[in-house]
Amino acid sequence: MINVRVSAWAIRHPIPVSVLFIALLLAGVFAYLRLPVKALPDTSFPIVAVNVLQTGAAPAELESQVTQPVENAVAGIAGVKNVFSSVSLGSSVTTVEFEVGEDEQRATDQVRAAVDRIRADLPRAVEQAIVERVDIDAFPVATYAVASDRLSEVELSWLVDDKIARQLQGLPGVSAVRRVGGVAREINVTLDPARMAAYDVTAPAINDALRDFLVDAPGGRSEIGGGEQNIRVLAATPRIDALRDLAIAAGGGRYVRLGDVASIGDGAGEVRRIARLDGRPVIGFEVLKTKAASDVRVDKAVADALPEIEAATAGLDVTLINSGAAETASEFKATVTVLWEGMLLAALVVWAFLRSWRSTIIAALAMPISLIPTFAVMDALGFSLNMVTLLALTLVIGILVDDAIVEIENIEKRIERGEDPYSAAIHGADEIGLAVMAITLAIVVVFVPVSLMGGVVGQYFREFGLTVAVAVLFSLLVARLLTPLLAAYFLSPSKKPHERRPFTGWYARLLERSLSYPKLAVLAGVGIFAGSIAMASLIPSGFLPTGNPRAHIMGIDAPAGTSIADMDVAVGEASRVLGRHPDVERVFANVDGAAGSLTVVFRKDRDGTIDQFEKRVQPALDAIPGVRVTGRGADGAAAEFELTLTGRDGPTLDLALERVRTEMAALPGFSGVRLATPPPVADLVIRPRPEDAARLGVSAQTIADAARVATIGDIDSNVAKLPSGERRIPIRVQLPREARADLQTIAALELPTAAGGSTRLDAVADITFEPGPTTIDRYDRARRGSIRAQLDGLTLGQALDRVNALPTMGALPPGVTQANLGESEQFNELFGGFVGAMLAGVGMIFAVLILLFRSFFKPVTILAALPLAIGGAFAGLLVAGLALTLPAMIGILMLLGLAAKNSILLVEFAIEREREGMSQHDAIVEACRERARPIIMTTVAMAAGMVPTALAFSSGAEFRQPMAVAVIGGLISSTALTLVLVPAVYELIENFENWLTPKLARLVTPVSRDAAARDGAAKPAE
Repeated sequence: MINVRVSAWAIRHPIPVSVLFIALLLAGVFAYLRLPVKALPDTSFPIVAVNVLQTGAAPAELESQVTQPVENAVAGIAGVKNVFSSVSLGSSVTTVEFEVGEDEQRATDQVRAAVDRIRADLPRAVEQAIVERVDIDAFPVATYAVASDRLSEVELSWLVDDKIARQLQGLPGVSAVRRVGGVAREINVTLDPARMAAYDVTAPAINDALRDFLVDAPGGRSEIGGGEQNIRVLAATPRIDALRDLAIAAGGGRYVRLGDVASIGDGAGEVRRIARLDGRPVIGFEVLKTKAASDVRVDKAVADALPEIEAATAGLDVTLINSGAAETASEFKATVTVLWEGMLLAALVVWAFLRSWRSTIIAALAMPISLIPTFAVMDALGFSLNMVTLLALTLVIGILVDDAIVEIENIEKRIERGEDPYSAAIHGADEIGLAVMAITLAIVVVFVPVSLMGGVVGQYFREFGLTVAVAVLFSLLVARLLTPLLAAYFLSPSKKPHERRPFTGWYARLLERSLSYPKLAVLAGVGIFAGSIAMASLIPSGFLPTGNPRAHIMGIDAPAGTSIADMDVAVGEASRVLGRHPDVERVFANVDGAAGSLTVVFRKDRDGTIDQFEKRVQPALDAIPGVRVTGRGADGAAAEFELTLTGRDGPTLDLALERVRTEMAALPGFSGVRLATPPPVADLVIRPRPEDAARLGVSAQTIADAARVATIGDIDSNVAKLPSGERRIPIRVQLPREARADLQTIAALELPTAAGGSTRLDAVADITFEPGPTTIDRYDRARRGSIRAQLDGLTLGQALDRVNALPTMGALPPGVTQANLGESEQFNELFGGFVGAMLAGVGMIFAVLILLFRSFFKPVTILAALPLAIGGAFAGLLVAGLALTLPAMIGILMLLGLAAKNSILLVEFAIEREREGMSQHDAIVEACRERARPIIMTTVAMAAGMVPTALAFSSGAEFRQPMAVAVIGGLISSTALTLVLVPAVYELIENFENWLTPKLARLVTPVSRDAAARDGAAKPAE
């Protein structure tokens, strides 16, 4: 067996060891001060979005003319995992998701090249496609509201876009400032339909005249006077008055002044987005940070800069709505507090067992000295202090003292028998060195596979697994070098040396009974494990536990076609309902069209949870006519259950969705079951009459251009611009709002004819109302439909089980399939990944133990303790009323290493005693007698370190609580059962090994004595 006397060397050479740990501590402290504090770890998801705009285009036409060609172009790129598309009025967004690990920049370049190749196949009126990489970590660090009693909405919007954004983007770590609500300045050219008809002028002619004339362009080069001059054509005028005299081509070769057919004014664009703070109009802005920057530092820099900006503009009022970074900082401080509390409790456990303040100090020092150097490695690997790494540090706090307790307990035992501290440390530390190394490596190899998990979950847990592994390795370094050194020079001799007490009592009797009937004991262990598996079916499963943050986002949606004015009224009512709740401090509304969000900021001294708050306000929110308000997660994603079906045939898919929706509505635990896609609305459809259009020389494109320009104006890239300092103000040509609401006015729009005259729109086309989709969602080049519902007391796992058992889900129509997306995909990926990581961890533990103990049978005994920990973990979750979620799975994973620890201590001692000539029975009894105290000490110390987390008193503890409960429950069960059942398993396995070894020996070619002698003689020379 491996036995390197590292501790003896450290005791004899205290100076190098001291220098090593001083250097590690200094490096860790400096790294800690430099590490960024973030909400989540840095991730790398190669996702590229293709955004194509065609102002006024209906979703059905965009799908066939734009979305499908784009999807076909990008689907053939190597490494593409999924293709999502969302088509709405005037916009087609295709999101290309690549396999994790693909180079993000290369993926973006490939998508851009694929879209460029099909540009000629897209409609002429579409704007240039925008291809950009999607950063899913781009959450706002903070959101502010700006109001002023001296500035108009246009002026305030420009203040945010120009002054505030420019100054804040100059701060370190700020990547962008995004305006919420407000309007942009525009020059409004409001057409007069009657005068246009009288002068025979069309809307496209006016728009083209403005665009073609108001331009500054190069005109070549001249050589007048013997020198060279650049020729510049400067037609763009900065004066609005000059626009009124612009000549517009009219019918019959005549011209008319723009002022004769339209009114021109300096105003604002059409209001499509609104922002309200507690019901009053404001303009908001969100601060986004760079990927590497610290959330907390960026938030502080912005908060320090805003008072200066506010003071520089009279009447400006800047209000903080919500700071995600403040929430992150609060959780970080709470975690640090929990770490110190865990260290203190673990130290108290050591004192309670050993009753020596010197031993307690030595064991307590192991925790910070192991933890602090971990920060240096985290900094070198580019990690941050985030929810995942802080979870890892919380998890290992009890383990960091584990190795030191084992060493100090063994040294103290020798001192109690009369040895001096120096001799006790020299012999006691290295005596247990192999067991300590095996304990540490067992935990390391459990968590290394977690850091190698693939998919979305694996991106987040790379930092988790490596942080745990590094911290535990440092605890091994402390236990093998520093703890024996401190024990040798700091412990005092025993004042009353005494021999060991007799091994009697209830535990000794129970152990003898277990060794007398080993098969019965093992059978009892199998029964306990079977009961644990049965118990698991009683525990609900989910993806993430419900948190209780300071701010909560709720979504507000209305039927397609709802006016922005009606949405404003509904948002005001929803804000009043939410604001009346005693726990609510403020409500910020952000609405874009017929959808938006309500950010509810709670008071610091609030009572109750998010779930309780939603149940209390939901009835009043449901009573608001015309809108639906639902809860969302902290990142704004829907917090409801969502089922997605896909199919190439739209009607068949719609029929299947309706059937499933009906069946889901009858299920207990589901409420508000509805189709996610809004129902079709009536579109105004213009159908050209081929004979009349051909006779007058009017094309379909001419009709579309005239209708679009007259109603909403031309696409942004085609409108004329008026220079104004550093800005270029768009000139929007369109009918007045009342004319756009009049069908007769639209029917009377003038269209240019091939003969140079004009004709009315209704002379060449029929105008009708027909239903059409408002939004089309697609997945992997097929139509996608979703059903959403709120869960009443169900977890995600329970909801999936009930929905998958529905009759229609068991017999979906041909061509219709269920898409595993969103939380469902992450849920399945999580459990699949963790099962794989657990199996890999068990396999690696087995391999490490084979190498350390040089036996294939002894590790089986050690691994027999692993199933015994599962029952306690499940029982803890069941008693605490917690679901089997991601943090609980992490705790169960940790139990694999911790349960192996207890077995290693027993088995390693029994093996050594047998090699010294002791009988099998006596060796097992002696192992239990000597190692029971360190096993119980380490278990109680680790559990004590987890108690502050399990109590969940601190900020953000809802996420960590299931992990701590699972670990504490598993520790209790595994320790209690290991001390009784593992000795019985050891006896059976060794008896089997002794029976099998002679039989296998017959198959092995014996080594000659001469060869063995030569090998023995060669060893000293090696």
